[in-house]
Amino acid sequence: MCVLVRYSTLERRPVWDADSLTITVPDGLLSSLTAIAVRAVLHQLGASQPEFGARCFCGETVDVTPRIPEQRRSQQVIHHGA
Repeated sequence: MCVLVRYSTLERRPVWDADSLTITVPDGLLSSLTAIAVRAVLHQLGASQPEFGARCFCGETVDVTPRIPEQRRSQQVIHHGA
């Protein structure tokens, strides 16, 4: 897979970084809306999208699940440390 999805509390809308092949989406976005946002960005970049899911330029499915478990991304952990 070429394209990675990154979550950020600083971004309010999806952002494409061509150098790192990364789509940054707002943290806390529902997984269904994350998939829609990633599909929309890839579609605008010319990658054809299937009916369901998001596909990379190479044809592989883009994984939109967070890499860090939800409990470690809570506001309490972010502000007070682990």
